Amino acid sequence: MHFSILSFLRLACLVAPVAAFAQNATPPVVQWGASAGVNQYKEPGLMQLQGPEMGLHVRAYHLPRMPQVQLEADALFGVQQYTSSKTGSMNGVHNIETRWRAMHPVFTHKQQGLYAGLGIHTLWNDLRGSSTTGSGGYERSATQLWLPVRWTAHFWDVEAGVLAFGRHTSKLSQANTTPPKADVVNTQRQGVYVQGQLHLQMDARHALSPYVRYTGLGDSDVVDHAYEPASKRWQLGVIWQFSPH
Repeated sequence: MHFSILSFLRLACLVAPVAAFAQNATPPVVQWGASAGVNQYKEPGLMQLQGPEMGLHVRAYHLPRMPQVQLEADALFGVQQYTSSKTGSMNGVHNIETRWRAMHPVFTHKQQGLYAGLGIHTLWNDLRGSSTTGSGGYERSATQLWLPVRWTAHFWDVEAGVLAFGRHTSKLSQANTTPPKADVVNTQRQGVYVQGQLHLQMDARHALSPYVRYTGLGDSDVVDHAYEPASKRWQLGVIWQFSPH
């Protein structure tokens, strides 16, 4: 009996601090969002894509194994109109964009201050088919590695990123040209983006966040006499954010 009591007391001494930590630990927080906006993409002097887009967004922080890290993901789905002074126009061009970020505080107080991290963006748009002039289109996709920084205040935040590396694929074989062209993969190394966003709290669980975002990319390298031209993209919209609990 003496051994049992002594063992119980030792176990209690070990478990008590762990239990106290578990009670005091901040539970994980997951925030969801849905957005509506407009996306305008231009390759100056060459072509333009513009149209509405819808988005899904998720943010997670206070994670048990990574309490300082914020994990974020955005997925945007759009239907755009293609116009070009050289190759005519095309309706119903589908566009999908995803963004994945891990942000860590540099110096913050109560989640306000400077954050920095790593981001991966993907882009895909489907220009297959023929334009009004009979020009054949093709699928385009890109994967990019970004270095973002963000300043977060109570009612707003500003985020900017520098492109570290990008790979852009043009499936030129789908364009039905004569002679046929081979698909091309170009490398992108010049780019920046800036985004400003407001946070208008509706109640403890819901908020509205209007945003505006600009992305500029430089010319890619040249592969088989083909390159991805410099581009400018503007995105404006509103995110409805909500927390399940």
